Amino acid sequence: MTLISRLPNRSLALPLSFVFTLLAAAIFTNTSATQAATPPTRVAIAYPSPSPRVAPLWIAQDMDFFGKYGIRAQIVLVRNNQMLTADLAAGDIDIGYTGGTTVLGAAAAGVELKMVAGFVSRGRGFLTVRPDIRKPADLAGKRFGVQSIGGTLWMYAMLTLEQLGLDVARDRIQFVIVGDQTVMVRALETNIVDATVLTTRTFSLALKQKGFNVMTEVFRAMSSTGIVTRKSFIDKSPAMIENVLKAMIEAEYFVLSPSGKAQTIKTVMNRLKLSDPALAEEGHADVVKEFETKPYPSLEGLKNMQRLLAMQNPKLADVNPANLMDSSLMRKLEDSGFLAQLQARYRE
Repeated sequence: MTLISRLPNRSLALPLSFVFTLLAAAIFTNTSATQAATPPTRVAIAYPSPSPRVAPLWIAQDMDFFGKYGIRAQIVLVRNNQMLTADLAAGDIDIGYTGGTTVLGAAAAGVELKMVAGFVSRGRGFLTVRPDIRKPADLAGKRFGVQSIGGTLWMYAMLTLEQLGLDVARDRIQFVIVGDQTVMVRALETNIVDATVLTTRTFSLALKQKGFNVMTEVFRAMSSTGIVTRKSFIDKSPAMIENVLKAMIEAEYFVLSPSGKAQTIKTVMNRLKLSDPALAEEGHADVVKEFETKPYPSLEGLKNMQRLLAMQNPKLADVNPANLMDSSLMRKLEDSGFLAQLQARYRE
């Protein structure tokens, strides 16, 4: 016997509106329970080099901005840009927190990657050299440390040599593949290399305290730090990438805000294993100057990188850098008011 058949006859006279209200409440409860039980989307995000520029990625994880937007991020350090490009192309990594070297390198190999956001479009490089090197001419015949040939540090090195009027062949500059910037510091200290260009003041100042020279600074348009993924992934999972962007951009605004400074410095110190807060504070000051509050991919930065990489791979001269960018998700976030909301929330 059903519940309705056991009710007195007068119960059948309940208003239909009341019945519909009960049904709606039951449906809402079931839907809410289902949504609450929906697990976060797992996303593998890789980056090639630890530095204060990675702060938004680390903060998004430490402060759970990823979780806020329904993302469970696995953060992976891949200490070689070619490996990172290959992992992205193969689908082993979903998203790269990297730059123009990755999308250009992929284009040369026939793989279609897209840069969907650009946090740093004008970067700084600090030429840091051994104590006995005092002037540009002293670099002739010296060993120049880079992470990889064609990588970001190599490009900064090439731009710096251009700025100093030096030529790799004429002046017998020897490029030595060492590793990321944390490894590069040790290579300078142990006389494995004579010079390198570091992209964060944190490392160059630490070496300066030990007697090394920071000879010059280069500041050029470079799409060196952003969000890169496969075109097929954008087509398949645009909402997921949009949520990753939301988490990363909110983390960036947190990093740039005065209220987020202390936590950012703490995070940078922990991730880079720094013992001196002043070094982490210098790194924070650098990213505040470099980060774009509207992080669209930079066409100018990609073109500058293309010019340098074409020296190594002439095929890149025929690539249209505009085809390596997809600003549609960034445009959607700006048009929806998301960036304006973050500006209001983190404004002091």
